[in-house]
Amino acid sequence: MSKTKRFLILIALLLLPWVVVRAEAADNSCLACHGEKSILSQGPHLYIDPANFSLTTHSHIGCVSCHGKVSPGHPADGVRPSRAMCKECHGPVFAEYNKSLHGNNAGCADCHNPHAAKSLLAVSGRDINVQCAKCHENSKTVLSHSKWLPQAPLHIDSVPCITCHTGSQNYVITMYLVKRQSMSDSSPDGVLLASFKDLQPFLEGGKKVERLIDGDGNGFISLSELKKFNKSIRYRRISLSGTMMPEVITHSYQIINNRWDCTFCHASGPKAQQTSYLAFPQPDGTYSRMAIEKGAILDILYGTPDFYMLGATRNKTLSIIGMLIAASGLMVPLVHGALRFITRKKRKELSDNPQEQVYLTPTPVRIWHWLNALGIVTLCITGMQIRFPEYANIFGTYKAAIELHNAAGVTVSLSFLLWIFYYLIGARKLVKLYVPKLDDIKRGLFRQAFYYFFAYFLGRQNPHTATLDNKFNAIQKLSYFFIMLILLPFVIVSGLLTMNIAPLREWIITFGGIKLLLDVHYLLGCSFFAFLCVHVYMATLGHTPFSHFRQMWTGWES
Repeated sequence: MSKTKRFLILIALLLLPWVVVRAEAADNSCLACHGEKSILSQGPHLYIDPANFSLTTHSHIGCVSCHGKVSPGHPADGVRPSRAMCKECHGPVFAEYNKSLHGNNAGCADCHNPHAAKSLLAVSGRDINVQCAKCHENSKTVLSHSKWLPQAPLHIDSVPCITCHTGSQNYVITMYLVKRQSMSDSSPDGVLLASFKDLQPFLEGGKKVERLIDGDGNGFISLSELKKFNKSIRYRRISLSGTMMPEVITHSYQIINNRWDCTFCHASGPKAQQTSYLAFPQPDGTYSRMAIEKGAILDILYGTPDFYMLGATRNKTLSIIGMLIAASGLMVPLVHGALRFITRKKRKELSDNPQEQVYLTPTPVRIWHWLNALGIVTLCITGMQIRFPEYANIFGTYKAAIELHNAAGVTVSLSFLLWIFYYLIGARKLVKLYVPKLDDIKRGLFRQAFYYFFAYFLGRQNPHTATLDNKFNAIQKLSYFFIMLILLPFVIVSGLLTMNIAPLREWIITFGGIKLLLDVHYLLGCSFFAFLCVHVYMATLGHTPFSHFRQMWTGWES
């Protein structure tokens, strides 16, 4: 470095304190008038909130950096001070923005108040969306996005617009403390971000807000600390809500094709999305953020109960458990079917005997059965694409799978009501046919199990004879009791609650949160798939392989 450059740097360093002091003096002089609300009478743009201004980067360089030409007679002479152009300091950002879709439609000041501009880390996703809503009316935005985006109101309320409409490369999950509202609350979704004032009752002795969760005060939130907060009765009116945000903001506002594909968020790298932070509100209205141990959003016990991103936040252990449950359903037909093939000659004489025809299945039950069967098969197939969208793309788009899944869910729910109504009110046989008796449990289960797993292969007669009032053997009765009267209602309730999350958040939290609810829904879905495999196979064990299927069309059983 030359002597001249060293000399200039030394002069600059010596002058820096003087420049800062002078800038602060100028700011104080300016804010003496512009920081008083009385100036609002002369024009709303003239008032500068001192608290908000002090949080901006502009406050550090001083008013005169942007308003360099202030006349000696200001303000009495009526001469308007000069205003710097944003591009004078933010040249690269200005160039990038001008190439975007917004370039010709809005200026910098339309989105950014230079006297209250905060960094990306100091605001929430909702704060960002408020700026967008100045031009893009929320109801119209929801309507336009609903044409392709499932649960559009929830996405637009929770995800910052810049997540999908800028070319940012790196994304993180940011969690916020929210207030749980009652179900009678008039707010659109029953959830509001908690302010510092809301959290003050929990901050005894001047405790910092971060210590609500960071118990040991080490500046890092562990999974155990998250678990302790989520389960604490003391914070029952405070919970966590998360959103995906860019780590670094860009100004390349655009419509990006891959954002139309739901797998961009819901399967585009669950490992990358394990990086998460918790944002804490500060007394000045900004947010500070603290890193959370990796994997928090993927863990069913430690993660926030009000945040779940289908596909991306699935729990690996539960996914494996669910697949094992589904695989167990496939093993029954394979193992039993192999033994059945080997011993097929022993049952030839039994199948040749004449059989009595009995009318067992009335028309309403047959309609319900096939409607229910179609719905459950559709739920299993679409559910697989929803849970594993990067591996299964059966219906073309993620939205198509969700819409078909929802339609099938409604169909199954209505058919279940039809089934309950018929057997409880019409036929009045719900308890008689579907609730196991003491004798069924004591003797019937063993007798029927012995038949299916031993006597059947020897060609012996089924010990149970079906009648109109006693259609099912002990194993069938117990199975249908759990499937129809316990598991299916759980599947229906958990599914209906998550069809439209926003207005039902309070109910969802009551049931343990979105994460727990959807993971339980997934495990139940795998259980139904396993049952479906066993059920279809067992239906081939009649007088002929297709006699039970024929019965569900005609109502007559051999």
